[in-house]
Amino acid sequence: MFRLAISQALHEARQGGPGQAGGEAALVRLVDRLLERAVACRASDLHIEPGEQGVRLRYRCDGLLREDMQRLPAELAPLIASRLKVMAGMDIAKRQLPQDGHIRYESGTRRIDMRVSSLPAADGEVLVLRLMNLEEKPLELDELGFTAENLELFHSFIRRPSGLLLLCGPMNSGKTTTLYAALSELNAPETSLVSLEDPIERRLPGVSQVQVNEKTGLTYVSGLRAILRQDAQKVLLGEIRDEETAQMAVRIALTGHLVMTTLHTEDATAAVFRLLEMGVPSYLLAATLTGVVAQRLVRRICPACAAEHEVKAGSGEAALLGESWQPGIRLKHGCGCELCGNTGYQGRLALHEVLGLTPALREAILAHADRASLRRQAEADGLRSLWQDGLEKVMAGETTLSEIRRVIYG
Repeated sequence: MFRLAISQALHEARQGGPGQAGGEAALVRLVDRLLERAVACRASDLHIEPGEQGVRLRYRCDGLLREDMQRLPAELAPLIASRLKVMAGMDIAKRQLPQDGHIRYESGTRRIDMRVSSLPAADGEVLVLRLMNLEEKPLELDELGFTAENLELFHSFIRRPSGLLLLCGPMNSGKTTTLYAALSELNAPETSLVSLEDPIERRLPGVSQVQVNEKTGLTYVSGLRAILRQDAQKVLLGEIRDEETAQMAVRIALTGHLVMTTLHTEDATAAVFRLLEMGVPSYLLAATLTGVVAQRLVRRICPACAAEHEVKAGSGEAALLGESWQPGIRLKHGCGCELCGNTGYQGRLALHEVLGLTPALREAILAHADRASLRRQAEADGLRSLWQDGLEKVMAGETTLSEIRRVIYG
């Protein structure tokens, strides 16, 4: 249906011609169809990429990009770009510079927040739209895929009056979603909550949310200094990007605040070394670091087409299961159906590696232990790896071995 609507709008645009009222109206309908398509397939991102063979459309669904089989004519690329830039409040005359904009789009009863980024490339402007459904209720902590043990540990981190809590992982691994869920859990009249973000992903009533704006001098560091004078108890810091921000975050945690922030590292113990590399003194880090959570997002098995299969001895799946394999063991998989776009997956859940700072780990940090030694100590203290957490969710029928291998090892 969407392809037919796009084809009709495309035909009208060609018939009307650029600059004519009929053609412009058809172009508006064409862009609306593209946005509606992205909303309908629950995409988190829409990529519009001009090239010699036409305009390629790709939708990121459940973390993976899917290409639309239908390409639009190359001559429509600048017209589509101009239309979206107008909608996003961007300068259509600036085609050789990257720009950012924002669209508030309504599709039926849903309000969609779209962040638009343009990037000049060899064949025209590449546009990427990040979509967020404002009508969706923010997830709560018990909906994020934490095991009972990890959830209890995470609760203990965020309930502490002070300290530093790190969420780590690559881009689009759900770190901000987890932090927002933590803020929602803490949101109460007797608690002062402040966030410093770039950008603000979602509005949270009851939380003082501050948008970083480096052009006006409101950076993460200057914002943190100001928050110290705001009687804040718990602070969400969008990201630690540099040495100055890292050291400021640690010092604020030392003065009796709980600071929750994100860091791009591959696992929990790597986050400790990243902060040390950023110049944070080991004695301050050992004193303030409360916990580290590493996470990844994996696709859930589609409930509509889920089926079981037996894992044969000597198979690749048996090798991945390792000691968990036993004769007759059966795992779930998705067969593929219309509901999941024939992928066998629908929706996502998180894998977690939750590291609590024990006295032994604090001593290891103070002693400048190497990364391997710190990892061994963490495992001795009960740390369960991302892979172990993933295996538990495979055995529970929530995801597949191939999916956790793809996400963790590539």
